[in-house]
Amino acid sequence: MGAMGSIAISLNATLMCAGGTAYGISETGVYASMKPFNDAIAYAPDPVPVCGGLINACLVGQTSDGIIVAFRGTVAKDWKDWLQDCMIEPVVVPGLPGRVHKGFYDAVNSVMDRVIAAVRALKPSAANPVYVTGHSKGGGMAPIAALLLKNAGIDVRQVVTFAAPKSGNVEFKNGYEAVFNNHLRFENYGDLVPLVPASASSGALGRIIERIPNLGPELRDSLAQAAAWNYAPVGTQKFIESPGRKYEVRTNVPEIEQVTDFVFNLAPHIGQPIPTLTEAHVLVCGKGYMTAVCPPSVCGA
Repeated sequence: MGAMGSIAISLNATLMCAGGTAYGISETGVYASMKPFNDAIAYAPDPVPVCGGLINACLVGQTSDGIIVAFRGTVAKDWKDWLQDCMIEPVVVPGLPGRVHKGFYDAVNSVMDRVIAAVRALKPSAANPVYVTGHSKGGGMAPIAALLLKNAGIDVRQVVTFAAPKSGNVEFKNGYEAVFNNHLRFENYGDLVPLVPASASSGALGRIIERIPNLGPELRDSLAQAAAWNYAPVGTQKFIESPGRKYEVRTNVPEIEQVTDFVFNLAPHIGQPIPTLTEAHVLVCGKGYMTAVCPPSVCGA
């Protein structure tokens, strides 16, 4: 259990807040504290930012729970462009099972040597375990990075992701879960990102997407193409229900139900979808991820 002052918070809350702190890394690699996330995590010493170009970054820090490796999500990019970037054919990478998302692998690879060095400097052990996390794109990078850490001789106790797109195909999922059988992935009601790249069963999602202004047919066609690549989510899903259902967290909700929830959430705002899509996806006090996973004390309530 992590600690916020004298208030204990769960490991999952700590890892989500760590994913939030990673957004404190600027595109030039300078790290600044991010509220309320840093208030919830007592890093000691200061965490180490690792930057790989303008858009890839990771924060490595020591906490009372252990060493946390938190990959930053996407910053300063247009939603449509980012979603289309998700639709990349998976590739074979030596040392990894199946096929993985090339963009996420390249992003991990741009920082991995320095991440490994930063983790080793904190002296990982059974008493000082390593956890890997990330939000959004960072969540797509996290499973790939966990396997690379393992390949480098660094044991990872658990990977927990938030709002993560899929990292690889079914063969990757099977090989990954043979190593990490306790992965948790939190996905929020109305969040599109965990539904991409599309799986083979995601045809209904494409038929809905094509009706959204400024996303529309182009993204639908990308989804249809991606469906043939056999992407699959990893680990155990923790699905956060709508505010009307008091942010109840359910396990392994069928994808068709998740798509239905996405459509129901978006339908009243179909003319201006971006704010609605963003609200379902971000780590912000009062929204689904923060409300379901963190105690009110994290947001000062």
